[in-house]
Amino acid sequence: MTSSSSQISYKFKHHTPEYISGFLASATNIILTYPINKLIFRQQIFRLKTIDAYQQLKNEGLNILYRGIPLPLVQKTLSLSIMFGTNSHYLHIFQSFSKNDHWYYQPLASALAGSTEAILTPLERTQVLLQTPKYNHLIRNINHAFILIYQHYGIIEYYRGVTFILIRNSLSNMIFFTCRKPLKDILPKTSSNFQHTIYDFLTGGLLGACLSTFIYPINVLKNIQQSKLNDRYDSSINIFLKVYKQRGNSLKEFYIGAKWNFLRSLISWGIINSTYEYYLTVIRKAIFNDNEI
Repeated sequence: MTSSSSQISYKFKHHTPEYISGFLASATNIILTYPINKLIFRQQIFRLKTIDAYQQLKNEGLNILYRGIPLPLVQKTLSLSIMFGTNSHYLHIFQSFSKNDHWYYQPLASALAGSTEAILTPLERTQVLLQTPKYNHLIRNINHAFILIYQHYGIIEYYRGVTFILIRNSLSNMIFFTCRKPLKDILPKTSSNFQHTIYDFLTGGLLGACLSTFIYPINVLKNIQQSKLNDRYDSSINIFLKVYKQRGNSLKEFYIGAKWNFLRSLISWGIINSTYEYYLTVIRKAIFNDNEI
């Protein structure tokens, strides 16, 4: 019994900090960057110039600007909690198989973590509907959106766009977790906590911004697919071909809003990476110091 309790305590201490830190880092980021994210979303869906998207949001007012923010707070915080937590968990499992730390453990752990995040697709799907102007009067709030989807369209509607989400999450996680530490190691050595925080912000921000730009077309396709209700279900390839044709057979058209997305991602992932490392350090110290006392 004592051995079992000790094992549970060990697992709790060594895995919980990553989940909590991911949750808190995401919450910090969402509160600070939500309006920019909504502006980019409007550009993706309606191919609007920045000034036109801004004017549209301005005309709708603050109530609409922050409409649906509880949902990304829930969805993104849970998503980042799962992302950081399960990545650490899966990596630990792979490392337990062998004394050698093989290079492919991290990419595999990251891809699995990204796939695990996809369980939150219903939250992301509902958030997209709440951000789509044509549903401003049809869908009142989060609860109404969930009930409406279930009653009129069925459970499968919650998972519209899940293929794009799986591709996006797996690709971005693999690159982010594989490159994050090597990128920071390139920077000059420092013993200052402040400089470490700056380095975490810079490496996380640059990596996140580049990754976000790389997968931007996937998000465009995902948002377009999820912004519809009860439309027919096309394959991912058919959706791409349809949108590609609608946008004048130009890949450039998939990057409308990408410059703002790059800036948002630079700030967001800088905040996420630096606050994650800060929260992780604080929580680990608290857990292990309490244990020692």
